[in-house]
This record gives sequence, C-alpha cells and structure tokens, in this order.
Amino acid sequence: MTENPPDADEQGGRKRGRPVQMCPRKRETLVLDCAMELLSERVPDEVTMADIARRAGMSKRTLYTLYRSREELLGAGLARMSRTLFRPLRLEERDAPLEERLRILLTFNPRREPPDVVIEMLRTVIAEARCYPELSRTLSRSGPVHAASLVEDELARAVEAGEVALHPDEIAGAAEVLVDMVVGNAIPALLDPDRVPRNPDEQAARRDRAIDIFLHGVRPRG
Repeated sequence: MTENPPDADEQGGRKRGRPVQMCPRKRETLVLDCAMELLSERVPDEVTMADIARRAGMSKRTLYTLYRSREELLGAGLARMSRTLFRPLRLEERDAPLEERLRILLTFNPRREPPDVVIEMLRTVIAEARCYPELSRTLSRSGPVHAASLVEDELARAVEAGEVALHPDEIAGAAEVLVDMVVGNAIPALLDPDRVPRNPDEQAARRDRAIDIFLHGVRPRG
C-alpha cells in the first residue's frame, strides 16, 4: 500500500492550482473528498497519491505536505468517515427522556460515501492490518468506539439523575454492549460481496429494538 513521496528532484511540472489559495482546512477537505470519489470508482489498491493529487488539482509534492503517505491520507479519510456516523447531543436535546437521548446518539447519520466504498475500505484496512496497524487503530478509535464514548457519558448522567441503576464500574461496559447491539456484526457484510447493507429504515428499527431491550429487558413486564 505504501507509495513513496516524490523524489527531491521532482518538480511536478504543474502550476499549483486553486487549492494552494485555500485555507488548510478547506484544502484537506478537498483532498479527502477527492480520495473518496476515487475510491468509489476503483478498488483501494488502485488509488495512488498521484491520482488523488490530480483529482484535487494540485501537485503530488503539495499533497505530501498535507499527508506523509497514502496510509496517513486513507487513515484521515477513515477517521472523518467514522466520526460523522454518530453525533453528540445538541444543547436543546439534553433534557429529553433517556430513551430519546440514546436514540439520537445511536442514529446513523447520512454519509457522503456510498456503502460499497465504506465496505471496501474496511476490507482493505483489515487485510493490511499487520503491515499498517495505525490504519486499523484509527478505525478502531472512531465509529462505534466514538459512539460508545458518547453513550457512556450519557449513561453516567442518567445514573446521577436516577434514570437507570448502574454501578459506576458497569457504565463503560454497558455502553459498549448497547452500541454492539445497535451496530451489529460487521463480519457477514465483509465476507459476503453480495450482501446488501441495511437501509436507513432497517437501521432505525434495529436501533429502537436494541434500546428497548437494553432499557427494559425481554422478561414479561407488570
């Protein structure tokens, strides 16, 4: 996966385009957008730094001033993709009932990247985990782990308010279990190239079912 930086004598031969005039944040956003576009068109191993630089309208040398390697760039793309899956509560939502707060925290937000691109990137990261462990760590720290952190904070608030009865030592584990229930097992989707990801309605139904079981259990009530 590694692609070497341009040699010292490489001048690129292209004028630096409009990304150079952009602020660093906008330029990085442009690069990641272009990388994701290319990943939607080709398998990850076929997307090079030169391809990304060309799509972004900048020299390869300029691209390497933003990201030291293709792995670092893909890691940034994965992190952005994962962070946007779940969002924290807004101020006006913090007084809602616990069930509603958990529903908001565990709602999958619309992604820029098509589901098949996400799956292909996951497959690439897993296949290259031994060679490029930082990519795997980036993915592990984002997404569901990020969601579990949000849920853990909210469960801690709920314990203080008397909404749930959990020992402080149980809160982190309970948050992780709930997120696992909502997200589900990704292995079948990774192994089966023909498996269709759950649509938003199916995701929402699974989320609501998981929260209900988490808060109320499955034993008869009354």
